[in-house]
Amino acid sequence: MLHILFRNAISSRLLPLACLLKKRALTGLTALVCGVFPCTSDAALLDHATTNYLTHCGGCHGIEGISTRTFVPLLRDHVGTFTCSAEGRAYIGRVPGVSMSLIRDDQELADVMNFVLFRMGGKSTPAGTKPFTAAEIHTLRAQPITTTNLLALRAEVLSRAAAQCPR
Repeated sequence: MLHILFRNAISSRLLPLACLLKKRALTGLTALVCGVFPCTSDAALLDHATTNYLTHCGGCHGIEGISTRTFVPLLRDHVGTFTCSAEGRAYIGRVPGVSMSLIRDDQELADVMNFVLFRMGGKSTPAGTKPFTAAEIHTLRAQPITTTNLLALRAEVLSRAAAQCPR
């Protein structure tokens, strides 16, 4: 059953499996994974938001939020910068991977977005950032980004958001 859960998103990366094993079995590998994903002291149970991230986002963004520097943006220690402006916050709720996500339940998607912001965003997410709500996600995904030049738009929005970040 595990192979079905992870097959589509991360079939070539076995790190999440360590969280499902006894900590004593793969101490180093488990410690690495548990630094990113919530783990218990014995066998780890992945919460719903983590599982949704892994199955719907991790294949492109990487299981740790580290993707290759191509069209897919790096999340780890970067994504929180978008929340420094209202425009940036709206942008990350409107990008195609979010607005057209197969996660149709707005609360579940808000939970994934909060996982990304607060767990993967690290120090890039400013103190006091408000979590996404289901209502906010519902509103944002109803207005998907339609530009044909997503890379240029992302660079512009990120630049403006970064300029508003607390130093």
